[in-house]
Amino acid sequence: MLSCLFLCVSSLALLDSAEYRDLLPYQGTPISMEERDDKGNLEIGATYVDKGAWHGFHLPDAPEHYGSFTGPLFIAQEYSLHLSDNMMKLGLKNVSTGQTLDFSQAENSQIYSRPDGLYQEFDWPEITVSLSLNYTDNRTSMVTTQLINRSDSDQQWQLSWSGTPFQSHPKLEKYQLIKQVNSWSNGIAWQLNPVMDTWNIQLADASFELWFSPEVEIEINKDNGYQAKTSVMELSAGKSLQILSAQRYFHTQEEKLLRGTVNWSQQQALLAENRQAWQQRLTKGIDKGEPKYRKLAAKSMLTLVHNWRSPAGAILHDAVTPSITYKWFNGVWAWDSWKQAVALSHFDPELAKSNVLSMFDYQFTAQDNVRPQDVGNLPDAIFYNRDPARGGEGGNWNERNGKPPLAAWAVWEIYQQSQDLDFVRLMYPKLVAYHLWWYRNRDHNANGLAEYGANLHPAHLTAGKLNRKAIIEAAAWESGMDNAPRFDDDASVQVLQNRNDKGEVIGYSLSQESVDLNAYLFAEKVILAKMALLQQLDTQANDWSTQADKLKLQIQTKMFDDKTGFFYDIRFEGNESHLLIDAGKGVEGWLPLWAGAATAEQAKIMVERQLSDKQFSTKIPFPTVSADSPNFASTQYWRGPVWLDQALFGLLGLERYGYHSEAETLAKRLVEQGEGILSQAPIRENYDPLTGDGLHCTNFSWSASVLLLIYQDWLNK
Repeated sequence: MLSCLFLCVSSLALLDSAEYRDLLPYQGTPISMEERDDKGNLEIGATYVDKGAWHGFHLPDAPEHYGSFTGPLFIAQEYSLHLSDNMMKLGLKNVSTGQTLDFSQAENSQIYSRPDGLYQEFDWPEITVSLSLNYTDNRTSMVTTQLINRSDSDQQWQLSWSGTPFQSHPKLEKYQLIKQVNSWSNGIAWQLNPVMDTWNIQLADASFELWFSPEVEIEINKDNGYQAKTSVMELSAGKSLQILSAQRYFHTQEEKLLRGTVNWSQQQALLAENRQAWQQRLTKGIDKGEPKYRKLAAKSMLTLVHNWRSPAGAILHDAVTPSITYKWFNGVWAWDSWKQAVALSHFDPELAKSNVLSMFDYQFTAQDNVRPQDVGNLPDAIFYNRDPARGGEGGNWNERNGKPPLAAWAVWEIYQQSQDLDFVRLMYPKLVAYHLWWYRNRDHNANGLAEYGANLHPAHLTAGKLNRKAIIEAAAWESGMDNAPRFDDDASVQVLQNRNDKGEVIGYSLSQESVDLNAYLFAEKVILAKMALLQQLDTQANDWSTQADKLKLQIQTKMFDDKTGFFYDIRFEGNESHLLIDAGKGVEGWLPLWAGAATAEQAKIMVERQLSDKQFSTKIPFPTVSADSPNFASTQYWRGPVWLDQALFGLLGLERYGYHSEAETLAKRLVEQGEGILSQAPIRENYDPLTGDGLHCTNFSWSASVLLLIYQDWLNK
């Protein structure tokens, strides 16, 4: 009991600490359904979302919205849009004086965020008004409005709310957002018009609701807006009163009916439960270190939670998406999920497990009606809407290729944090099937070194002939390094057909055995051996270890160039092969160190020869292409920018081979030199290695995952 008491008190101190206020830039007011920068990010820097909900809010940045929370943002199945500038604009009228409070004229005011919600506090001589926005479940956000009478006299107040939804999407002029508005004694519901525009907005019969704990008088306006007001409420001297209001967003009327009406006592219990959950996350995920590093850890956790989506549509498990603020990233990607799960395991192991399962829900089987030849593999990405090839409508799924095999790493890291052997038992056969797929479908010459390639797919054939460009594109996507120089098309690369024992084509490979892929596969063999031992599967464990030793030797002897002191892909043609040195050094060459597949001497050579500011020790370390490569371009996606997952693998590789001080120095430089990483700014998809500028997508989940792991490994002392 004493230990529990200590945990609760210490974690409460973390949640209430000013140290963890204002970690992300939530301030902003939408002016239309969709405003984006030239990169595709929402103009408002961050959106507060919790509990896997599909709607979120901002803090007001203009006096006319003080005392309210701007938005909401809602996810129209696959696209983040704004429903309104402010759907619950609060008004407070002192009935005795007839005056309405002006929040901008308060003597003292605070507008801020905490990990568990958004907050506002306003003081006048006679009254204090506070508001908090928190989440109670995966469809409900709750606003708590509290009035405290600071005077010696009784007071009478009337509360009112108003709001108007946007009428249409800026790119769909004929589309009217609102189908109908209904109200009842303490609530209002807006039903949205169905639409299926694949590039802008997708809705079936979605709806947004407001609920008020007291009965209110509601008036619906002709522009689909509303005004609601309470009766006169008595507030005795020195006392307080509290009003609850709920905001709920549903994708379908079926969801809405299943949820039913709002139970206010239950909602209050859920508020307390969620605050405790946040207290426990901070206690579990943040240990020591300088304040700036602890704040970074909390910001990373928040970014992951904001991108968490609960089951809806084709997404069957809770999962973390890449970014709620980027136009195309409200889906679930395979290798994103593996990295996110590793970080989640440090503060929310259950969500980490669910994140993994969300992709494995769609692991291909021999009975799959589209691709039985890919048994064991997974889609590249899944979304709310199913793949049209599987009977869906308007979905953005991708089954043209797989993604690098890091799932076993994720499951093993979850086990390290949770000690959940049942989860290992559940996942082990799935991971084995996933691992074996690579050798059946992507090892063209059956020599034990796999290649990236493409699945059978209509996009890979044109008039019955192989579409070389599309297959090479899919192979690059399969690596995750979409436009890396090593996947540039030239005459030396071949597109190869892979066949099963019956001679049937089951997929395609490039004539290129990739060093990162085989390092990942080596790491998986080592991990699968450990998982087998946990289950007393000694024979399987020995087999995995034997395979791992063989692959390690191949990586060491066939993929390392003594002259340049680096690991490269192998280009082959028949029995002839050569290292792909001319494409230049890429960050993939550090993967053998992360996996433990390099010799100590090879690691020593790489540290001595490649960790200069002219190669991989740039201002932000581990650029995707070495800075001395002729193909280096510091801002061009995978041709130079630092992707933090690859930087993490580089850092962990240094640590594995005993170069702790080098790893710690580079880790600190990365977080201190990367734009906005240690300030109130979104975490970016990647960073310019020369300037530290943040690039591309904002609020990016796997970058947040890496920053949390960097904190855990090097910054929490």
